[in-house]
Amino acid sequence: MKQEVNRQHAKDKWALDDVVMTSEVTHPPQSLEKLKAAPNEGVYVYGLFLEGCTWDGKKNMLTDSAPKKLYTPLPVLYVTGVLSSDYSKKDTYEAPTYRVKKRTGLNFISTFPLRTEDPPSKW
Repeated sequence: MKQEVNRQHAKDKWALDDVVMTSEVTHPPQSLEKLKAAPNEGVYVYGLFLEGCTWDGKKNMLTDSAPKKLYTPLPVLYVTGVLSSDYSKKDTYEAPTYRVKKRTGLNFISTFPLRTEDPPSKW
């Protein structure tokens, strides 16, 4: 994905080592069916779930989940690449993503930055 974004910015002379992956939850939260076309740059990711928290569509950030609700669906995520100099980790949590519920190194895929008011250590 980073390589594709880098190719799209060839005229800007982006170096692949300077590109970092970033993400944003679609706002207002969208389901895949409501998105009409692929983005010009990056990809939409869907079918992810949050564990121990939920996505607040009004505040556009992670919040505490409802009592006795361990897993909640994450709205469609827009993932793209940006220059590391333009990327800020302020007010974000690098959410680890796994293939299955069992969180082991073998099932780890990547992290996606998600907005939050709380310190990352909370999550």
